[in-house]
Amino acid sequence: MKKNFNMTKYNTVHRQQGAATLTILLFVGVAISIAVLGSFRYIRGSQSQSMALHAQTQAQRTAWAGVDITKKYLSSLDSTQLETLVTSIPIKVEPGQVQQKLNATIDDPNLQLSIYKENVIDKIYLFAEVTGETAKKTRANATSTIEAIFELKQGTTQSSKSCVITRTAVIIGASDFTGGGTDFLSGDALSDIAIEGNLKLSSSSKSGISGCVSGDVYMNGGGIKNDANLLVGGRFTVESMSPPVNAGVWAKEIIIGNTGSASYNFLRAGAYTTVVLDSNGNNIGTGIIGGKLLDGTTSSSTSWVAGTLIPTKEIPFVVEMTSGERLLVDLSEATIDETNGFVKGHVVEALEGTKSLPAVLKFKATSVTGGDIDVYSLEVNQLWGHDIVSSGYGANYQSVLSNGHFSMGTGDIGLLVGGGNLTASQGGCSSSSNCWNTPNILNPSEISGIFTVGNFTGNIKLNNLTQQTPNLSPGLPGIPFCDTRVDEVVAADFKSSANYIFEVVNQKRQLTVQNVMLANGTKLDGVYDLSKDDLRSLHSQSFLSCGWGNAHCFRDYDVWELNGVSAFPPGIAWFDSSLKIAGVGSNYAVNGIGKNLLNTIIATGSINLTSSGHGDLIAPNFNPQALCQGDIVPTNLCTQDGKLIGNGGSGLPIANTAILSQSNLSASGWAINGHVTLGGGVQTSGSKVTITGALVVGSNNSSYTTVGSGGLEVNTQNLTQEQLQTTCSNDDENNSLNGWQLKQSDPVWTRYL
Repeated sequence: MKKNFNMTKYNTVHRQQGAATLTILLFVGVAISIAVLGSFRYIRGSQSQSMALHAQTQAQRTAWAGVDITKKYLSSLDSTQLETLVTSIPIKVEPGQVQQKLNATIDDPNLQLSIYKENVIDKIYLFAEVTGETAKKTRANATSTIEAIFELKQGTTQSSKSCVITRTAVIIGASDFTGGGTDFLSGDALSDIAIEGNLKLSSSSKSGISGCVSGDVYMNGGGIKNDANLLVGGRFTVESMSPPVNAGVWAKEIIIGNTGSASYNFLRAGAYTTVVLDSNGNNIGTGIIGGKLLDGTTSSSTSWVAGTLIPTKEIPFVVEMTSGERLLVDLSEATIDETNGFVKGHVVEALEGTKSLPAVLKFKATSVTGGDIDVYSLEVNQLWGHDIVSSGYGANYQSVLSNGHFSMGTGDIGLLVGGGNLTASQGGCSSSSNCWNTPNILNPSEISGIFTVGNFTGNIKLNNLTQQTPNLSPGLPGIPFCDTRVDEVVAADFKSSANYIFEVVNQKRQLTVQNVMLANGTKLDGVYDLSKDDLRSLHSQSFLSCGWGNAHCFRDYDVWELNGVSAFPPGIAWFDSSLKIAGVGSNYAVNGIGKNLLNTIIATGSINLTSSGHGDLIAPNFNPQALCQGDIVPTNLCTQDGKLIGNGGSGLPIANTAILSQSNLSASGWAINGHVTLGGGVQTSGSKVTITGALVVGSNNSSYTTVGSGGLEVNTQNLTQEQLQTTCSNDDENNSLNGWQLKQSDPVWTRYL
């Protein structure tokens, strides 16, 4: 949407010529002052060598130099800066009226510049009157004025919408972690991973996880972090692992072998297969939902599995609509009538399709999904499932909620609510009053079935246990939904933000540099031929060199390969296919950074970081001093005073990312400071790979993730709130920015006045 000019502000500028001049000085003066230095060195040198030229000719040369300075300055402004500038410039008046102009004060007495504008539909023309003067205070004094007209047009650009990272790692696809040092660290939130698929941890005694997995989890090594929760959409199986302390597991089914002195806050499993009805009783979908069955709606006396369901409010669940849509339903703020099961006030989010749910719902359970728990003598605060088996001796359960039958060896039970029978699997009896190896129930408890010991058939009593209680069922907890939704990676969306664009055009490799300048103000923008142009240095500044010395980059390989980097400029680098980095010997393009690279690397293909000698890969925003106060400065990432752009110096969100690839990443022994976002999978091998930032894998295609013996560490726990900002989808139409852009750098018209 085109912005309207503030005419009130314009009139104020007319009335306050001094304020207008001050505005242009503050906004334009510094940049122009820097720009003129190089140009006027040339002019003055030319003057000293061309005394024979007519003074008028010399004045014209000065004026044309001023036009060139104006052109370079306007080209350096982004749409926001142009908007600020044009709102301060007086508008063109009708013939016969006095034209007000905005004057720029330039630190050379031989050059004057004034500007006014004309609005034409969706365009703005800037009229720049540049006056050059020579031989002041002499009889040869002469002036020359050139009118240069520049055209501004309305341009639509995609903004880099900022989103806050909530997971340390999101992985779409099956994952196999075998690395001994694999770890995911996210500070107090302990929301480390979200995996769409199955997870296998083996031979990784130091690995620890928390978060959620949509499929099955198998552990034969590694473990769950102390005080953390792991939510599993499938079966959770443990053969061996490091014993956790106060961990929680919530799954479809749970199997935990003899893992030693582990303790759990909770172990929960199982849900009801449910038909979803509208207020008229029409079937509109199905779901796997937790909750408790309503008394009087089930025909079974024990182990209730069917009836009207009072659904859980604790976790969201997915409804599969009869029309094919998939909806995520949240009842945390809903109103549920526990006399008839009607539900109102639910919140719905479409996972697939767009259809919403009726205002009133009812849920009818038809069977049980999952719910089996098989463990070996653990310490658990809450043990909740359908059919539960606890083997071994000396278990300690603060509360047991068994919707079905419960079988236990020896140990203590604080409170038992059982929808079926209780069996003492390790016990025996010589008579109904003489039994051994039975559970010890500490508080008054109830079951809907009976208590049995081994093969003994008599009526056995147990302290604090009431048997055959009618209408007794604790219900089921539900099966967690693991939210792994991420935006698809489209490298082209970030091409306009890149400082260095490496691509093949007309079968020639070229580098486009944009929004980059040297510390002295010299702009490096342009298109360079990588097969011919010498880019090892630009304007005497080390820029792009490889070969473990001072060789050219990208001349001898069929793919984009940085082999033995000795200089690579800071900022955002974009590649039109795959990239391989085979060693970094030094980086003379960035002050004081050693063998590190200070870049966001974006590739439409895969990225391969080999084990050849190297330093770290650092996202630009993660070292603002080296980025913004060095010899090469990306002007779209840094302000003129050497700080990151954005409110409070938060920086451009994409510059918090170190790697963004539409395909896969393979790495060996690298430390990556910044977020890593992949459309494909990740493979690590050799030495440990450390990512100080978030990891997203498989956002374009479900991929198999493998972590080798060296391990993988993904760590967000020490990042600032600014560094936790990242880019997210640009699909929202409201995310486009309309602003003024210079149609072309050269003026559309020039003439002598």
